[in-house]
Amino acid sequence: MALTDLSRCSAASRHRGDPQAGSAPVASRWLLIEHQGPWSKKPLTTPPLSGPIGAAVEKACASHGGRALLVRRPGRRLPGEDEDPRSWYAIDTIRRTRVRGTWRTAEDLLGAAHALGVRLSASDEDADPMVLVCTHGTRDACCAVRGRPIVATLARALPDEVWECTHLGGHRFAGTLLSLPDGACFGRLDPDTAVRVVTAHRAGRSEAASLRGTTRWEPAVQAALVAVLGRYGPASVDDVVPGATDTDGDHTRVEVLGSGPVPDTVVVDVVREALPDAPLSCGDVPKAHVAYRTTIRG
Repeated sequence: MALTDLSRCSAASRHRGDPQAGSAPVASRWLLIEHQGPWSKKPLTTPPLSGPIGAAVEKACASHGGRALLVRRPGRRLPGEDEDPRSWYAIDTIRRTRVRGTWRTAEDLLGAAHALGVRLSASDEDADPMVLVCTHGTRDACCAVRGRPIVATLARALPDEVWECTHLGGHRFAGTLLSLPDGACFGRLDPDTAVRVVTAHRAGRSEAASLRGTTRWEPAVQAALVAVLGRYGPASVDDVVPGATDTDGDHTRVEVLGSGPVPDTVVVDVVREALPDAPLSCGDVPKAHVAYRTTIRG
């Protein structure tokens, strides 16, 4: 597919200029399950997760503010590798801690689901840096076509950190990636920009123009924090945290508490704006979607 073909959702979204701030998935905890694929369109219906196991994982995520992703290392597997135990990771983006384990059978994944709760809350094991790039082609072609070249480039620069993953939401913002354990989600990347964006982010200079949001916050708060980073950065996503928030209908006023180069307090007005219906996935019918417009009040 041509990356400029406007029948493709990501090309059309770039052409429309859809704002992406506030579009990151919302989760404070992530459950990553190593699975070589193929991945179903809905990840938790991928064997052996289909049925009761997938339902248990979904219930655990709902109970603990989490989301689940299937992940795999880039590159082709060698014969026999699929027989090895596969890993899983439960990660807390607030405390930056993890619980990890391995699985062979579907029943082993029940332990992974349960780890999102008390075990993760009690864990003091620091989570290693991870970069998860969406390559979920069965969900949307743009994720695979834009994501796989990004994976190949990042794998050369950060071989120990990079994984492919299932859907991160917002395929129209492909290529997308999630940085863990901090939970920063980036979009509209390509191989030429991905290494720069990830390297700068790791160094405390998160690029606001590429940042969809930090997943532990709700969309309006995500958008407010991105706006402040854009105004006062370069700065880290850790230099901006929400204080008081007040929501009235589609309007949210967010007090942003800053550190580093960001002022101590910045007030941001965020308006949730309905956009004209558009195809949000390749081959889909036009659907309603929204943008989060921000105004910094000081």
